Order: sequence, then C-alpha cells, then structure tokens
Amino acid sequence: MPDNFSSHPELSLIVPVLNERDELPLFLAALSSQLDVNFELILCDGGSTDGSLQWLSEYQVKRFGLKVVACQPGRARQLNHGVRFAQADWLLFLHVDSRFEDCRALRKALDHLQTAQSHKVAGHFPLTFRHGEDLNSAAYYFYEWKARLGLPETIHGDQGFLLSRPLFRQVGPFSEALTVMEDTEFAERLRLLGQWQLLPVAVSTSARRFESEGLWQRQILGALIMCFRSVGWDDFFSRAPNIYRQQSRTEKLRLSPYFQLITELLGELSLKARWTLWYRSGCYVRNHGWQLFFALDAGRAFRAGLKPGQGRTAWLDCMLPLYDFLTDNFVGRCLATGLLRCWFELMRRGIIGRESR
Repeated sequence: MPDNFSSHPELSLIVPVLNERDELPLFLAALSSQLDVNFELILCDGGSTDGSLQWLSEYQVKRFGLKVVACQPGRARQLNHGVRFAQADWLLFLHVDSRFEDCRALRKALDHLQTAQSHKVAGHFPLTFRHGEDLNSAAYYFYEWKARLGLPETIHGDQGFLLSRPLFRQVGPFSEALTVMEDTEFAERLRLLGQWQLLPVAVSTSARRFESEGLWQRQILGALIMCFRSVGWDDFFSRAPNIYRQQSRTEKLRLSPYFQLITELLGELSLKARWTLWYRSGCYVRNHGWQLFFALDAGRAFRAGLKPGQGRTAWLDCMLPLYDFLTDNFVGRCLATGLLRCWFELMRRGIIGRESR
C-alpha cells in the first residue's frame, strides 16, 4: 500500500485541471515528497484534449491515492464535483501549478488548523511566485505580501483553501454561476461565517500567466474583473471575449477590446443606470484605497531586502484610520468615483492608442 494512503485519508486534495499535460508530472512529483500525512488527490478534469488523461491513466501512484474524475468545464463546477468524491474530513482546494518546498507542509497545515479553538476556522498559505528575473520583481513582492494580510478580497485560490468538510457545507458550494473569481467570492462568504488564518508554511505558484500575458496587463484586467464582479455587472462578463483563457492558449494580452466593450456597454445604459454603475464602482475603489499606503510599506521593505511580510506596515497603520475618516462618506465616494472616471478615460485613450500602432 502507498506510504501516504489508506482507505480513510485524513486530507483530500481537490485540484481542477484542463489541458495541463506539461504541469501534471511536476505537480505529482512534488506531492510525492510530502511526509507524515495520509492524503488522497482528486483531479477534476474539465475535458482535456492534450493527452492529460492518457498520461494519468499510465501514471503509477507511489505515495498517495489518486482519483481522476470528469465533469463539464468551469472551475467552480469542477471543484464542487471533486468534493463529491472526497473521503476525508479535511479538504484542500489547490491549483495544479502549486508547489510546497517544505516536505511536511501538509502535515504542518493540518496540525495548525486542528489545534484551532473554533471549527469555523479555515487556512490559506503564504504565497510566493515562481518567475524569471525581470524588472517587475517589486510588483510580485507587493502581491506576495498582500496575500499574507488576510484583508477583504486578498485571499484567492492560488493561496490554497484548507477547511473542514462541515465548514465547507456551511459556506459552499462554489458559485457555478460565476465564470471567474469564484474563489474570491467563496473566500468572502467564508469570512462572514468564520475566520481565515495564515498557515505556517508557504505555497508557491507559477507566474506563467503573468509572463505570457504581461504582468501589468493582467493586473489591470484583474482589477476590472474584481470591481465588476463586486458591483454585479453581469453584462460585462457575458460579452467579454476570452476574459480568462486556458493557460495553454495564453498570449500577450490586449486590453483595448475590453475598454472598448466597457464604453459600448456604458453607452447602452440610461444616464441614471450609468451614474449608478460608476458610483458603485467608485465605492469599490474607495474601499481598496488602503493599497496605496500599503504599497509605500511594501516598497520600503523590498528595497531593504526583507522577505514579504517581515516589514512594518507603518504607512498603512497610520494612514488608514485617517483615510477612512475622510473618505468613508458620500463626498469621499463621489471623489473616488470622479477619480475612477478620469483614470478610465486616460487608460482607455492610452491603451487604444498604444495597441493600434
């Protein structure tokens, strides 16, 4: 019998996959090094056509139980489907490009949550990016540290979600109505019912999407996605082309089609509906204005050579109460709305002009 497997595993890893033939051998090899934990792996395939299933059928499991289950594509649908096959009392939702350097990472994560005072506690891992050397390393540093803060809408699926099955029943399932950001929506629902804790070991994720699409391009589109998801602008998602492509089909991301689409969609709205949408988006931006102060802290820590999370958040701690006092009102939200409107127009003109050359 495999070293880390029995008929009653204590942990079920649930991983959605779609055309990940190149990534699967690396992922499974990394999991094989995990020690002192009895786990099963459930790969939820959304219809791969790149030979992934054939390779998995020939893969010889050596250290854990492996199940491959098929369902219709869609990350939320695949995650929910995987839960139906899970045998353990603890569930870990993970990405196929996730890696643990610590060979006892799963054991330490489980021990950390099992000693928690409340059964409504879930865990997410400190995040690091695997990326080539480039001028954007400070940006990766910013996102790595932000993922450790645990503030609203800073917890995403690439950090891994570890929680008990009873807590998942209370919070879940993942919303299959969402085509993107189902992980963030789930994390925020859990925040309302329970508590997130930062686990004691890190997980790394590949920066392959950022490197193929462009870091700043993906981050701008990601910010638009987060905002429009928050305000419930479904028309954008139903008409946006290839808003989140399969990894195997990624290429340099062009933003001008999205800015043009937003302009067209806004033109179809009445003046009142348009103002309401801008105002709600401005409220969203105001709520995330704390990131400006955090960026000052992260920049100072990065220049000092500190690891993500080791620096002080002096700017954030000092300025956030004042920022909320001055802006958490109608005037402040209107100001944020106006600044957002100006930003959008400047970005739209700049991006369309650049990409049309």
